[in-house]
Amino acid sequence: MRYGVIFILCVVYAFGLSKDEAIQKALELELYNQKQWRDLLHFNGRESEIDSPEFFYAKDGKKDPKAELIATIQAFYAPIDSVVVPEDFANRVSKANMLLDAAVTSLPRRSASKEDYHGICRFRARFFYLDSLLHFEDLPNLECQDFKAMFAYVNPKSATIIFPSAHINSPASMFGHTFLLLNSGFNSRLLSFAINYQASADPNVENGFSFAFKGLLGMYDGRFSILPYYEKIKEYRDFENRDIWEFDLNLSYDEVVQMYRHIWELGDAWSWYYFFDENCSYNILWLLEVARPSLELRKKFIYQVNPPETLFVMRDAGLITKQTYRPSRRSKLLAYEKVMSFGDVRKAKQVAKGKLAPSAIASDSTLTLDQKQYILESSIEMSEYWYAKDKLDKEEYTQIVHDSASVRSRLGASEAVDIPVPSSPLMGNRGLRVSPMYFVNTDSQNLTQQGLGLDFRLAYHDITDNDRGYLTGAQIEVLRILGFSGIDSEHKGYAHIHQATIFSLASFGMMSKFFTPFSYRLESGFSRQFLYNNLRYYLAFGGGFSTRIGDYSYVYYLLEPTLYFNASNTADFLLANAFGIVLGNDGAPKLALEYKLKGYDIHTFGHYVSATASINLKANLGLFLTLESNMLPQPYISRYGIQSGVRIYF
Repeated sequence: MRYGVIFILCVVYAFGLSKDEAIQKALELELYNQKQWRDLLHFNGRESEIDSPEFFYAKDGKKDPKAELIATIQAFYAPIDSVVVPEDFANRVSKANMLLDAAVTSLPRRSASKEDYHGICRFRARFFYLDSLLHFEDLPNLECQDFKAMFAYVNPKSATIIFPSAHINSPASMFGHTFLLLNSGFNSRLLSFAINYQASADPNVENGFSFAFKGLLGMYDGRFSILPYYEKIKEYRDFENRDIWEFDLNLSYDEVVQMYRHIWELGDAWSWYYFFDENCSYNILWLLEVARPSLELRKKFIYQVNPPETLFVMRDAGLITKQTYRPSRRSKLLAYEKVMSFGDVRKAKQVAKGKLAPSAIASDSTLTLDQKQYILESSIEMSEYWYAKDKLDKEEYTQIVHDSASVRSRLGASEAVDIPVPSSPLMGNRGLRVSPMYFVNTDSQNLTQQGLGLDFRLAYHDITDNDRGYLTGAQIEVLRILGFSGIDSEHKGYAHIHQATIFSLASFGMMSKFFTPFSYRLESGFSRQFLYNNLRYYLAFGGGFSTRIGDYSYVYYLLEPTLYFNASNTADFLLANAFGIVLGNDGAPKLALEYKLKGYDIHTFGHYVSATASINLKANLGLFLTLESNMLPQPYISRYGIQSGVRIYF
């Protein structure tokens, strides 16, 4: 059979095929079952994940790769005059060109001509794959000017995965993000082009919580876009203050070119965007598998896909060759804080707002040369930060930065501020966590329970986990269940769920000399940590502040109103004051301690304390010890517990 296929291909390459012959040979070779063809159609299981009908030539092409193969070959042979350009496609091209004109960019403009809408020009990756096997003959003579102009301008040479780190004050961005960079022949990487897949949500209308909710339900369509890398740098590093990691890939030039062909044919396609699986990072995996069909990256994911996990999969597949760190403006200002006093920071803020002339800093005899240099340098960074946050208009910003830079340039060279490089995302642990344990629980009536327990978490990270590779102070957990099974001191066996968390979001953005972010925590689930030892539904949202006490340690306070169901299964309300301290270091043992004063009413107060010590022996293996106490007044029963076990991350 193998030699027969080889013979057929040799004949094909020698003489070429007409339309009917090409279709026949494609079916004989069962190309519709080949991974390369199914990847080009984004087939996952029984149907394609592309939801736009115009991506398919066959009526049932979304579910039938064989029908789509036949229809595609027929489209390649179709005469130019038979091509019908849809009106909505022409409108989209016109709008896209208007946006490019408004942005004064030199990106080539597209046309809506019949030639460039023809299958050969529109589906370049499909054509390259099929022609390499079938060697088409007597096709329409097309130049594909749109594709050639854009390809020459983008000039893709190699590829890099870009990972903007988590955004601590945006629930929708706390997983981080990934997009693809096509490195070109330009001297600066900043002039290369970024390929991004994202939901069609308007950031000026949608807030972070609304985006996360709608994204969970697939209420957005997702599309690919292409922009200069410096535009994405401004968006993530400068506007959102997110550190950026660059991971170079070992794709060959031919693989990168085929990937670009596929990006071209996805330019008008869309698919439903789902926050947990069919998201930005997942759709980048499609591009990598089209570039190198031997990769099977998507098969590594079953129930959810988050950006750090896709980096792990790329690393394990041997794709990543080099990593580079780009600090955000926030990271730069935090580095300046370490060499500046509160008074110097206050002066820098005044200069940044235009309330203090830069010349006043230069002429201040009470300041050393280093102080003057750092004040003016940090004020420029702060002005740009406020301009990005719309706290300065363009004219104010331009004048302030010009004046500050002019004065600073006359003060000579300074010693560069050291910006510490955080742990790479590749050093973090995986998201799914399973923790077998031994536990002992005792109540105020001297009833003791002991046995084995299991703590299962679907995703992703909490403040008791190792922070290596993660954003310090950020927590996002989904579907965490803690269950116990054992025997009590009266020799009675039992098994129950102690806690069931639906989701838990927390952002402890530490206050500093330059920044005063809001800290919050939002949780929902079922717990036994109320007045009665029954599993009760609760919803809590708290806000407050936190402050750093070292590079990886911090304290926090939250005022946390909580809705819960009481013993009569009616909704009730309590107000909690939560005080916490998290002590840790990069890769070292960690201690998270929290105390809650719960006010059920003006006469009934409870005290809840939890302390968890943890250490990672390896990236995905650790030990932990948890002590917790729920102290309640009479006639309610207080409870105390200890849990110790192993954390295994998958």
